[in-house]
Amino acid sequence: MKTKIINIILNAALALILSSSFLKADAILFDSKNIKIENDGNLILSAKGTAEIPDENISIEGDKFLYNKLISELVVIGNVKFFDKLNNVFIDSEKAIYSEIENTILTNGNTFINYNNNYDIVSKNVLYNRNTSKVSSNLDTSVFDKKENIYNFKEGFLFDSINEIISSKKTNVIDSDYNEYIFERVKINLKTNEIVGKEVKVDFIEDFFGNIKNDPLLKGKATTANNEKTIIHKAVFSTCNTDKKNCRGWELQSDKFIHNKTKQIFEYKDSWLKVFDKKVFFLPYFNHPDPSVKRKSGFLTPVYSSSTNLGKAINIPYFYVLSDDKDMTFNPRIYSDTDFILQSEYRQAFEKSDLIADFSFNKDEKNTNTHAFLDLKGEFNEKVSYDIQFQNVTNDNYLKIHDFKGIMDTNILMEGINPSSLTSFLTVNNDIDEDTNLNTSIKMYEDLSVTNDNDKYQYIFPQFDFTKDIDLDESYYGNFIFSSSGYQKNYNTNVYEAQINNDFSFTSFDYFSSKGLVSNYNILLKNYNTFSQNSANFDENGDHEIFNTFSFNTEFPLQKKLANTTNYLKPKIQFKFSPTNGKDISSGSVRLNYDNIFSNNRIGRSDMVEEGKSLTVGLEFEKQNLENKKLISFNLGNVIKDKFNGSMPSGLNQTRSEIVGNFNYSPNDNIEFTYDFSYDRDLDFSNYDAISAKLGSNKIMTTFNYVTVNHELGNSESITNQTTLNFADEHFLQFDTAKDLIDDFTQYYKLAYEYKTDCLSASFQYDKTFYKNGNLVPDANLKFLIRFIPFTEVRGSADTLVTSLSK
Repeated sequence: MKTKIINIILNAALALILSSSFLKADAILFDSKNIKIENDGNLILSAKGTAEIPDENISIEGDKFLYNKLISELVVIGNVKFFDKLNNVFIDSEKAIYSEIENTILTNGNTFINYNNNYDIVSKNVLYNRNTSKVSSNLDTSVFDKKENIYNFKEGFLFDSINEIISSKKTNVIDSDYNEYIFERVKINLKTNEIVGKEVKVDFIEDFFGNIKNDPLLKGKATTANNEKTIIHKAVFSTCNTDKKNCRGWELQSDKFIHNKTKQIFEYKDSWLKVFDKKVFFLPYFNHPDPSVKRKSGFLTPVYSSSTNLGKAINIPYFYVLSDDKDMTFNPRIYSDTDFILQSEYRQAFEKSDLIADFSFNKDEKNTNTHAFLDLKGEFNEKVSYDIQFQNVTNDNYLKIHDFKGIMDTNILMEGINPSSLTSFLTVNNDIDEDTNLNTSIKMYEDLSVTNDNDKYQYIFPQFDFTKDIDLDESYYGNFIFSSSGYQKNYNTNVYEAQINNDFSFTSFDYFSSKGLVSNYNILLKNYNTFSQNSANFDENGDHEIFNTFSFNTEFPLQKKLANTTNYLKPKIQFKFSPTNGKDISSGSVRLNYDNIFSNNRIGRSDMVEEGKSLTVGLEFEKQNLENKKLISFNLGNVIKDKFNGSMPSGLNQTRSEIVGNFNYSPNDNIEFTYDFSYDRDLDFSNYDAISAKLGSNKIMTTFNYVTVNHELGNSESITNQTTLNFADEHFLQFDTAKDLIDDFTQYYKLAYEYKTDCLSASFQYDKTFYKNGNLVPDANLKFLIRFIPFTEVRGSADTLVTSLSK
């Protein structure tokens, strides 16, 4: 009855409808400026507008509407926007068909669906059943959630929106870390994050375990997962890539793999470790931290070693997390003759400081040996920082006999230790402002090579360095710096020295002449104060002096461009003059070289100035290729003085110094030759020669360093060699040796082999060391190590030590 009345009204007032209309067809309300009624009112056509279905709480927008009353079907074409306000579902598609009878909407073409503001669905030809609240498609579909996970369904999907469960024949999931999980026949509960599937494959991103060269993979026959655990049956795991390989370096085949998300560990049950596709070891149970863990207690890589003096030994380091800000490495070393070393390194992070303490205990047939090292770095505030270091051993040869670093450095504090000397200190650095700095310290040195206990210690307290960069008006065209330094020192039992130096230094900016000359000058006024007793370096008791010096530097840079190279030539001159008489420092030694010949402090004494007048001349030449790479360089320098000065050290006391320079030839990456020299001023003999040569290719590379010192500078001659043979990208052999040619004494041999891929490392190192110290006999040492990365990978720094799987 209602439909007939509407049809009569529409037929009677068609003109009004065409200009602006509002139509109700059963429960569908159309709002459009262009509506047509056909087929005795059973077919309604509408141009761009909206359709409202109030009873279903549905609103539809589109470019074209076609409503067939006979089959209760609404077709919407072009820019379709379907709003299901009851279920909070939005659909955007190219075409959609809404069935009143079945209460479904079927899209055609590209389709976007937003469900309850929680999930975005991108697909084609989607069927949405409002009665069952299910969404499905037979074509490729992607679902995006708020946790930045992406679910890709390759052969269609079925989404039960009430239970939030998705089913699919083939699925790959990309998590927020960009790892990819591939499943066959999977059900995913989006509400509880539970997954049940078959034939799972997890393709991690390359650097998920900390190495970009990795290609980590985890696969299995079946999987179940929830917020607490992921379980994969018949699993295979490896981090190795397969680039140019027939098989992975290693893999772990497990009856059951468990990712315990609560404990943050990967667990493996009844596993075979395969190396190059061969079963080598059975593990009933094994676990390691998952990649989200920054630190995890557990064993680190053991190190096997063999020594002529100490016999066979094995280090079994264990990393233990005490709390969020504290951890330690316990590194016992057990020898085959029942001897042992108990070593530990303790680390703690405070709010404004970091502490590292390393200590060990060893008892041999004669002595109980220990070492204790400590380093505490921190800051009082943004401007004031401090560093405290303490070093002590109970046996002078303890550090030389026992190698505390091994192949893999599990102990940070021992990395740069000198086995022949110890240093303890307290330093405080104060950046008072951006132009002012004060550094103070107290220090103690212990020379372990000195047998007399009274002479082996040196105490310096206090020591200070103060600098102040003083702002000048721009008209001065330069920088003015005031600096002050001083110390008190006790050594050799009864030698006492105290010194304070005050420097007033002005350095001009560079002046550029119209001819291309670049010049600058420096004026230095130095106040020298000392007090000493039993010192060979200073006058007895007090001494006070004022020195000043002036230096002027100029250079003339030249350039010539050729077809394939560019040549640079730079003549240099420095004039230096000190009108005051300096101290007699002729007993000291100075080795001039081209790196220091133009320095304002080439005598190597911060408390003195160079006396008299001098003219330093130099010449620099360099040839570069089109890539600005240095091919050839040659530098030459000489110091000329007006008269002999016996108070200056050898090398600067004559009217002409020795001739110093260097030469470098590097035509390509495989050849490099360097020669540093110092010749007598009359070219009668050589005082110093240092020759370095690097020759080879990608397969083999050898480096020689030869140094000889003669005549005025001393008497020594030595040579070192390092040769590396690269069998392939993954393994190499390296040999090192050093020899004293004067005494015909070989200092050491080192032979190391390493095979290393992105996930597997095997290495051995053979060292033979010869000592001139009669208390120590030559020692041969062999170390062997295998790592399966990332299970036992260790990374260390001055601030943290993190174990396997840290990113």
